[in-house]
Amino acid sequence: MSAMRFVAHLNEQDSRFLCYPAGPDSADRIEVPIEHAAGSPAAPEHLAKLRRLLGTHAAQVEDLYSKHDGFELYVQSPDHAGLVLFPISEWEPATQRFREELGEWGRTLDEAFDFEQHGLAFGEPAFSGNLFFLYDGAVYYSDHDGGDDTPLASTFSGFLDRIVDDPAKFLYDLGCYARYSDERTDTQWIPERYLSRQRNA
Repeated sequence: MSAMRFVAHLNEQDSRFLCYPAGPDSADRIEVPIEHAAGSPAAPEHLAKLRRLLGTHAAQVEDLYSKHDGFELYVQSPDHAGLVLFPISEWEPATQRFREELGEWGRTLDEAFDFEQHGLAFGEPAFSGNLFFLYDGAVYYSDHDGGDDTPLASTFSGFLDRIVDDPAKFLYDLGCYARYSDERTDTQWIPERYLSRQRNA
């Protein structure tokens, strides 16, 4: 059900964020229209790879990727987006890049959390340099500014539900990387509340 709920969320009409300006407290608010880009259904060979990589934990993930192989979420423009979930073909390369670049963060693979050593990177908050990992059925967050090995969600379906339940809060909790534009000034606008025709009917 969570995959269906997530896809339904992406198809909500008149999606937008109510945003407040970064910096000193302000009563100013703007509404920023947002869109989502979803890939085509995953090819059979990519779904076979998904099942091979995830084993007994594949079903919930396959349920979504059989509908769309990768996502760009909460997008205002190429420079202003919220989340990216990689196509299956990018999971292993993204994971390998992460492990090769750990030294740039002053860490070694031996010092990494178990989910970073053995999991699969499958997405990121856009422009953050941080990654979502699938490991042992749960979803984790690798944050180069710190962090721990507490799961974001104990299941992939739970991860999708956290996003849909409150997209603005989810983005804020990841480190407040999502910033949007009024297209007139250099002010950075932070999502405060998600709005759509369905949610405000």
